[in-house]
Amino acid sequence: MVAYKVVIADDEPIVRKAMQALIDWEGMDCRLVRLAANGQEVMEELQNGKPDILILDIQMPGLTGIDLAKYVWENKLPCRVILLTAYADFSYAQQAIKYDVVDYVIKTGAFDDLVTAVEKAKAELRRAEEEHDLENQEALRENFFKSVFDGSLYQEEEIRARARQAGISLEGGYFVTVVHFRPREDKQRDYEYSSLKNFFSMVFEHRLVYSLVISRDVMAVILDEIPEDYQKLMQGKCAEVAEMMDNFMKLYVYIGVSGRGEDILELKKRYQEAEYAEGASFFNEKSKINFYTGVMVQKSEDMVRIEKEMENLTHSLRKGSKADAFDAFASILECQEESGGPVSSIVETGLRIYAACRKLLAEHDQNIHDIVPCAGSISKRIYSCRHLNGYYEIMRTIIGSTADHVSVASSNKSRLIYECRQYIDEHYEENLTVSEISRHIGVSLSYLSRVFKASTGNTIINYINEKKIEKAKDYLANTDMKIYEIADKLGFENTTYFSYFFKKYTGMSPKDYKEN
Repeated sequence: MVAYKVVIADDEPIVRKAMQALIDWEGMDCRLVRLAANGQEVMEELQNGKPDILILDIQMPGLTGIDLAKYVWENKLPCRVILLTAYADFSYAQQAIKYDVVDYVIKTGAFDDLVTAVEKAKAELRRAEEEHDLENQEALRENFFKSVFDGSLYQEEEIRARARQAGISLEGGYFVTVVHFRPREDKQRDYEYSSLKNFFSMVFEHRLVYSLVISRDVMAVILDEIPEDYQKLMQGKCAEVAEMMDNFMKLYVYIGVSGRGEDILELKKRYQEAEYAEGASFFNEKSKINFYTGVMVQKSEDMVRIEKEMENLTHSLRKGSKADAFDAFASILECQEESGGPVSSIVETGLRIYAACRKLLAEHDQNIHDIVPCAGSISKRIYSCRHLNGYYEIMRTIIGSTADHVSVASSNKSRLIYECRQYIDEHYEENLTVSEISRHIGVSLSYLSRVFKASTGNTIINYINEKKIEKAKDYLANTDMKIYEIADKLGFENTTYFSYFFKKYTGMSPKDYKEN
């Protein structure tokens, strides 16, 4: 056994020697590592030697015993403090209690009091070590299950080694249960999770191996020693959980139970089964407890139909047709329900629809978060959907808001192009820029350029240049204006650039054009 390291500090040499000689430290599993004459020496030992027990005189030069006790308490150091004093001063005792001192010993008394205080300090240290070991073991177990479930721990040898290290033995007849619930916003999260863990322990008793939080609204419960005819037992236990969580905690729980596990290497597979089973309540919220009975594989024709309806949905959104978009979304849901795909694939489709809406709105120079009335991250809202009602509501909101905006934006495009052309017709002889036009109309430069090109097949710059060329031709053919006068009239810096510009568009110089 490792001896506890003890530091004694007293400014009286005779007291230090007496405590060193008259107490059987070795017999108490202790080892004196320093006899200090003042508080500063103790501070050096705290910073370098990490002692277990400090026996400190209250009155010392410089740093007093109380000062050192306060330092240990404030910095949460793992050592224990015993204070020595020549007087039974109640104010000192009060300070000792304040700083969580183990005991307060009067020097004039027998050394038995000091021995008792040391034994008390050792007992507190042992309890702290045991609590630390339990915390470490708890962390090992939680990290093990999380690592297996998220796939970061997958090698067979490492799984078995980590399980042994965490004291986990799943040899046969174990189950993984996924419990999905609606967290209450008026509760502190840690308190709620702690309450649920205690409740699972009460319901499943010795069968509970571990329970852990997977995400904000999902917990996993690992159960062992379940008999082969487990369904009746598990149905009863899960019903008890559901009733308690629904009626008393208002958490509205849904439960999925995996198949029977025979080896710890099957743990991830069993977790996935429980997730899949819980997902069976997506289309049927009355089905609160579901047992894994196998995966329904989506047929290729179902996948083709879903992709076809996705195309219809996207096309309807581009037209701004909300009714057609809703019909396409309903067809997608119908096909997914019939094919029995996992919830993850349904949510993934929802995220694809969200991405399509986001991209389409961006083409109209609009941020989806300014269009869709939804607090927080929209993608997270979709990802966290576990039942049809919530999923249907958020997706209809996204699709409807997008279609409405596109419909309005499409009707505004004609007006936008008209205003753009009108402004160009009135100002093209000036040194006109696209930025100036976009500011006048009240839209972004990129959006205006994109809409103009999509609607006319021409760029704004090219349209301005064409207007300048047509006017230059008119001046050259029908007036006596000099070439430099025309260049100046149309906003060109000099005649040379005007000649280059004119020839680029017409294939001949202004002089040749005028002569011909």
